[in-house]
Amino acid sequence: SAAAAAGLKPGKDFTGVGVGAFVFDDKGRVLLVKRSSKSRTSPGTWARPGGAVEFGESCEDALVREIREETALRVCAPKVLDVTSQASAGSHWVSIGYTAQLEEGCSAETAQNLEPDKHDELRFFDLDELPEPIADFTATGLAQLREARRPRGTKRSAD
Repeated sequence: SAAAAAGLKPGKDFTGVGVGAFVFDDKGRVLLVKRSSKSRTSPGTWARPGGAVEFGESCEDALVREIREETALRVCAPKVLDVTSQASAGSHWVSIGYTAQLEEGCSAETAQNLEPDKHDELRFFDLDELPEPIADFTATGLAQLREARRPRGTKRSAD
């Protein structure tokens, strides 16, 4: 792209677009990755896996590619869950959060940390037993997922 040719970086020189997914296994557990202490964004926090949308790529194609590159998992049926914006003095990203399922024949046991320089570990968690701390760009979506599971007519307990 012209931006790359000019040495411009998404999220730094112009607004970057990122995608990430809450990937569920056959037991209803959600996959989270622990971001490396060297990560530029939210180091040491647990987050949904994902990454940047490349020029000319659809958000859904970027999501499938990023999940495969980071975890070796094949996902399908992405559905938009939330959109968040993280802007600071030196960075601006818009993140589109999805939910996704593992493709048939793909299981949680096949997950691998293929980017150990970016993630310290990856693991599936029950929505009621999540690790801490959770990255800001992941917390909103997790709250929505937990709220959606609550029976209708019941209120959230005060935290």
